[in-house]
Amino acid sequence: MVPFFIVLMTQSLKRAVLAGLITGILFNTVYLFWVKEYKHPASLPGVLAGEVGFFLFAVILSWFLYRHTGFLKELALPLSWLCIDYLKTVGYLAFPWGILGYSQYKNLVIIQSASIFGIWGITFLIYYFNAVISSVIIDIVGRRSQRRNQISIAIVTLLLIVSAVFGYIKLSEDKKGEDKLKRIALIQPNFDPWSPDLAGNLESEILLTRKALQRNPDLIVWSESSVPFPYDFYLERNYEYAYMVHDFFSSIKKPIIFGSIEFVGDYSNRDLKGDFYNVAIFYNKGKKESVYRKIHLVPFGEWFPYERYFPWVARILDQAGAGDFTPGEDLVVFDCNGLRFSALICYEDVFGNLARKFILKGSRLLVNVTNDAWTHSRRFQVQHFSISVFRTIENRVSLIRAANGGVTACIDPYGRVLDSLDMFVADLLICDVPAGDFNKPTFYSSYGDVLPWTVLAIAVVMILYIPSKKVIDRIRNKNNM
Repeated sequence: MVPFFIVLMTQSLKRAVLAGLITGILFNTVYLFWVKEYKHPASLPGVLAGEVGFFLFAVILSWFLYRHTGFLKELALPLSWLCIDYLKTVGYLAFPWGILGYSQYKNLVIIQSASIFGIWGITFLIYYFNAVISSVIIDIVGRRSQRRNQISIAIVTLLLIVSAVFGYIKLSEDKKGEDKLKRIALIQPNFDPWSPDLAGNLESEILLTRKALQRNPDLIVWSESSVPFPYDFYLERNYEYAYMVHDFFSSIKKPIIFGSIEFVGDYSNRDLKGDFYNVAIFYNKGKKESVYRKIHLVPFGEWFPYERYFPWVARILDQAGAGDFTPGEDLVVFDCNGLRFSALICYEDVFGNLARKFILKGSRLLVNVTNDAWTHSRRFQVQHFSISVFRTIENRVSLIRAANGGVTACIDPYGRVLDSLDMFVADLLICDVPAGDFNKPTFYSSYGDVLPWTVLAIAVVMILYIPSKKVIDRIRNKNNM
């Protein structure tokens, strides 16, 4: 961010916006190029327009606050960019891609502080470090004194040291719950759920599961859309493939969770009228025990709640083959013979504030079932996976991912990848993961996004204070005259 921040600090608003436009388009085009696989020509331009819009908003806010901040001016930049990053994660259109903290998912020492501030503390530190370096370079080039930067340099250095020390302490801790390892079998079938060869796809999953049974797992996990039809609805109507799945689960009598579809409504004249849910279904001891309905659906891809107001958008989405699901409401915690776990379906694992709610309800293991294979992009698989790593550190619980094409992996409570499969291959993964109880939730689990809300409050106060101060100064000058 240094070259870009130098422009923000030294150039006019017009040039800063132009630089932001160029940077935003280049960065997001490369970073999000996989969106083109959404099968509609407007998908990539639409996402780019939204992301570049947020980018420009951050440019304007940071440019404005930087020029109206006296002491520690460099703090205006991380404060502004963190505000906008957080706003990207809120509401129906939430899309938490491009948040810089996630780039550090392999830097285990520094990212342990996520148990306190979530991804936001690491993101703030990255922005602040870049802002301080930018300020130092500006003064060196301009042959100005470094005295004004000394405090900022000291602060960012102290933050880095504290983060590193905290990380080393956490990573050197005894692995609590190590005597409560659970053996998990993850099935990566690597097929298109909507292909016409449904029988072959299901047989492939069953074959991989039979191989996994030889290792006597405590829990078996199939990916999202691994059973790609309204399971209960078809089972009640003697649908061949629904019975094929049910008979297999009943025969092995092992705990298994899989992704499917649930229909609730009326069936008449071969027309389904009602609500469809993206679900994770849990079988235990050969019987269906409970169901989790996905709460945070993918905007435009899985639902569009504003069809009444924007029917033309709904028509475009229908042409692109988008889903029309209903969001679930209940935070479900499954009980697998004493192991309490929750499912995060698809990109629900990118929302820290959602994951922590399952932990507070008693979950001690996060299970992510996802289907990312539709993008045909290794870049996207890694982007999604890198985000999920932080859910483990934030809550100090393990997370396991069963993906259709990757990344299928097991991650411990410290963000360490215990094992993973190659992408875009049909295979199975057996992991022994820590899944024991803990004394108390982390600070982040308990209080959530305290840091970004605090930063937002500071930004609002600053935005209101600056024009108010000008008005007060004018009144004082007028009275003095």
